[in-house]
Amino acid sequence: MPLFPLFFIILLIACKESLWFVAVLASIGVLKSWSLSTFHLLTICGLSLLFLFHVVTPPALKEITVIDILDAKQNGDRIRYLAEAQTQTIVVAATLDDATHLDYERIGQRCEVTLKEVPVLPRMNEGGFDEARWMRTEQLRGKYEVEQWGDCSETPGYEANGRRIRQRWMARIEQLPIKQALYIEALVLGEDRLMDQTTLERFKKFGLLHAIVISGSHIAFLIWTMLWVLKKLRLTRERRYEFLLALLPLYGWLTEWSPPVTRAVCVAMFLLFCYRISRRPDPLMVVAWVASLQLAVSFTSLYDVGFQLTVGLTIFLLLSRNLWEGIPRPWNWLLISMWAQVMTSLFLQLTEQTELSVWSPVLNIVLGGWIEWIILPLSFLASATILLPTSTTIIPLHGQAISLLDQSLAWVERLPLSSLALHLLPLPLWAAVVAGVFSGWWVAERKWFGHVIPLLCLALASTWMDVRTGERITFLDVGQGDSTVVEKDGETFVVDTGGAYSLSKRPPLRPFDPGGQIVAPFLYTRSEKQIDGLILTHADHDHIGGLVGLLQKVQVDTIYLGRYDNEDEKRQELVKTIEATGARVEFVRSGQRIRPWLRVLAPRGSEEEENDRSIVLLADVAGKRVLLTGDASVDQEEEWSVGKVDILKAGHHGSKTSTGKELLERTDPEIVIISAGRNNRYGHPHAEVLERIRGRTIMRTDQEGMITCSATGCEPMLK
Repeated sequence: MPLFPLFFIILLIACKESLWFVAVLASIGVLKSWSLSTFHLLTICGLSLLFLFHVVTPPALKEITVIDILDAKQNGDRIRYLAEAQTQTIVVAATLDDATHLDYERIGQRCEVTLKEVPVLPRMNEGGFDEARWMRTEQLRGKYEVEQWGDCSETPGYEANGRRIRQRWMARIEQLPIKQALYIEALVLGEDRLMDQTTLERFKKFGLLHAIVISGSHIAFLIWTMLWVLKKLRLTRERRYEFLLALLPLYGWLTEWSPPVTRAVCVAMFLLFCYRISRRPDPLMVVAWVASLQLAVSFTSLYDVGFQLTVGLTIFLLLSRNLWEGIPRPWNWLLISMWAQVMTSLFLQLTEQTELSVWSPVLNIVLGGWIEWIILPLSFLASATILLPTSTTIIPLHGQAISLLDQSLAWVERLPLSSLALHLLPLPLWAAVVAGVFSGWWVAERKWFGHVIPLLCLALASTWMDVRTGERITFLDVGQGDSTVVEKDGETFVVDTGGAYSLSKRPPLRPFDPGGQIVAPFLYTRSEKQIDGLILTHADHDHIGGLVGLLQKVQVDTIYLGRYDNEDEKRQELVKTIEATGARVEFVRSGQRIRPWLRVLAPRGSEEEENDRSIVLLADVAGKRVLLTGDASVDQEEEWSVGKVDILKAGHHGSKTSTGKELLERTDPEIVIISAGRNNRYGHPHAEVLERIRGRTIMRTDQEGMITCSATGCEPMLK
């Protein structure tokens, strides 16, 4: 019965969004929790009306000339604003000028602007970021680029005033060392604008992200601390509850009422109010009602992985007390943490995040406890000390606690099995695993071996995916660059790692790296943390720029380079970078075979230009002959001993200097793949090349995302 409102609102959303699998599950939940009562009828009517009121599509935006700045995040020379225009929320990006060091002062301001609308990108690679889904989940109505700023003035109203107060507070916090400021802002104000890439990836890898965002446990700690302080001040129990009921909305206001804060504060206020009037409500009912109301007001929250995790895991913990009753501490904590890790893995499968660590259950107890009981209170004290200096010891203690945490995370990274990757499971198999996990839950309440069933289900599903995975070759969308993944005979080879150019004069906190942020996540969806070979066709940045990022996340047996003198500076720098990682290097040239199905056609070893030194490969994959040409020019194409092929990857991203007429006639490919970046500054692919290959099937990563070719044909990511 307590979960009835949550099941019902999920059913409404699933029907609206055509999520029929979710709708079936929600229907079962509604029927099992339903009883013919006035309360349930009022629940149905109330939630339905609230849902219908907020589900109305807002009017289309007219020309935008004025925006209210709500929030901002800077990364290098770029800054992204969250803004309100015509009562709707939009994303506005801008480039900082040379004279500007920080541009957060516009938060809480109303500014005149000239904007240019820019396209919202869908997900272009498996395991990659889906900007379109993020925009929809956050209910952002458009994406724009600032062409010109006009005059700015303070936005009127309590909300804008709160933003300005919050910004001034954070400006004081950011005078501290950046790591300390990061934790204070994240734990006290729910702001991640100082989050660097290394810290983010470590917390994601070990399943600890929940520990550095404001959550129910953080609110509970704040309440517990304030109750203790107020008790020492000899306030009565009633006055203590009343004080907190007045304080929590103020805290929500200062933290911008983010969805996690809203959930936690609303649950806490409801419980405090009930305690104030001497009632003891069912916590499960409170969580279900708060989550239901949040979904009714903002139905896209159902897609938010943060909502799924916090609500789902909270309900699971409330329902699963029989799993650990009677088990002594700390073993019951470890079991709870293990089950939470399994459940988290299932949720993350829905967003194509497949990385996990066998150490996560222990780390959630040890390091999670360190954050909750040491760093969190010190962060609250440090944030207050910044405004009202009272002690010189808090800030150093806070810094030492964070340093110890960072050292611990770095040490755990060196442990065996610090990070694993599970296959991205198709929906039917994922549903089967979910059913297996819940069966294990039922068994574990009666027999000890039920605790093993969830782990066994995940292992069997990943093994089954390994067995059934066929041969394929995938051309990833890495922007203006190349990266190709070949899977055959149980082995995985990566050809090039892409690269990204940055004109930023300020070092970004989260630099874009295609090796670590595109190639590695894609390999994780294939359950690959170790690959058999990495072939670097040549030393241009758009082919090797993601090398270090990839090697930080994926172990490589052998790295292959072209065989020649290697005396030029660019080549020497590449070799030094590889040797520093400890990876084995093998040099190849025309005539060699890396594998029986993977032949090297070039280089010969005498080429002078870097592009002409490209390793050129002929692969037999999934019953198809595939020619990978790197950036080699037309002159080099004449030297290759190759006949008919099925798939040709156009040379040099579709440049007119490659993919000559003679090569096309000799190879007569059915499909030509072009790997190029959207709106790239080189104008690739050139019109001349498009004219040469006219009449053949052309597939482009800049238009269709990643392209996967198997025995059944080639499929683009965007269909």
